[in-house]
Amino acid sequence: MIKIIRIALISMCCALLMMPFQVFAHTHHQETPIPKAKPYVQTGEKSTLQKLIDATEPGGTLLLEGRTYRGTVIISKPITIKGSKDTKIASLDSAITISNTNNVVIEDLMIQAENIAIIGEEVDSLLLKNIQVEQRKAGIQLTNSSGITLENVDIIGEEGHFSTKGHAIAIYKSKGVQAADCDIWRVMDGFYLEQVDNITLKNNSIKEGRYAVHLMYSDNVEITTNKLESNMTGLMIMVANNVSIYENQITKNNTLNSLGVYLYDDEDVDFHENVLSENTVAMSIENTRNMEVSNNEFSTNGTAIQAKKSETLQLVDNQFFGNILTMRTDRKGVQLHHNFYDDYAGKDYDGDGIGDTKYIATNSFGQWMVRKPVYQYFIESPSVVILNLMDTEVTDGDTAIQIDESPVVMKKNTSQDISINAWQLGCSLVVLMAILFARRKLR
Repeated sequence: MIKIIRIALISMCCALLMMPFQVFAHTHHQETPIPKAKPYVQTGEKSTLQKLIDATEPGGTLLLEGRTYRGTVIISKPITIKGSKDTKIASLDSAITISNTNNVVIEDLMIQAENIAIIGEEVDSLLLKNIQVEQRKAGIQLTNSSGITLENVDIIGEEGHFSTKGHAIAIYKSKGVQAADCDIWRVMDGFYLEQVDNITLKNNSIKEGRYAVHLMYSDNVEITTNKLESNMTGLMIMVANNVSIYENQITKNNTLNSLGVYLYDDEDVDFHENVLSENTVAMSIENTRNMEVSNNEFSTNGTAIQAKKSETLQLVDNQFFGNILTMRTDRKGVQLHHNFYDDYAGKDYDGDGIGDTKYIATNSFGQWMVRKPVYQYFIESPSVVILNLMDTEVTDGDTAIQIDESPVVMKKNTSQDISINAWQLGCSLVVLMAILFARRKLR
């Protein structure tokens, strides 16, 4: 009996010991499976910019950290990429390639690329804003695109001659280009635009390149309030229609064969209220049709205007002063009217502000002096004075001599408004009294 009881107790203990394992096994088998986490991209040092772009949904915004992202990225969907302070993309090839997409925004980045910083092809609606590029081969290159906006894009090239460099911003076969507040330095061409329709360049600064703006085979162009300084040529515009150029500063383009502005085979050009100074040749105009140059300031240039095959060219209400030669032309003729010339020797006896005698804008010695600058040392010699007098007397029938029949006699206001407020006056008196008092003490 005792043996039977002992066996029963052992069986009960074994059953009790097995119950937790059965409960655990049953519970684990019945519980709901844990769902898998959605894919995500870590934003730490091990992540790449391409992974971040790929993980951003079309139309989304990607915010980048203030660090350096290395490598080349490709964008083929609508996306906004915003950097922060110290966000940089560095690549041993091209940095960013954008293709076959629309509505792309890239802003607040610094880019270092051994090849091209940004390449875009077949992009509709592209905004590049607050971008800094340290250019090696080239800056930005866009093709077959539309709705391009560049705001505050700064591009700086390496030291050296421009012939060893690429363009800062090159755009081909596109339409709708706006560029504003860009600062470009030490490149081949600041803007190279070919077969582009509807262009606006505003408030840009371009210096120390070949051509600040190089524009070919393009229509509907507006170039305004730019500063183009110390380039081989400021504006190079060829085979363009409907061009408006106004309120620009085109200065110090004065190396050998430099031009402030070169216009070739253009039609319907309005050039007004610009300042052109210290250029070897301020404007060279060839084979243009329907062009008006008005209300501009030409100062201290070697030659202010040289024109060929541009008989419809009109120069109205401009100011010429301090230039070696006002004008050189062929026999097609240029129309001069109501301009001011600082070397005009005529009088205004009736006081209407218009000279009573005509102004002759070309002379023989000036032509030679442009070709041989050393001749300027003879500018007031007796022989040159006689030659200039002969030029003014022998003008009848010579269509190569350009004449303004109504030159402006301008009394330039050189007086300056000098004002001082009471606080400035009081401080000046106190300082003066302190100096006088100190001098007395030292005696």
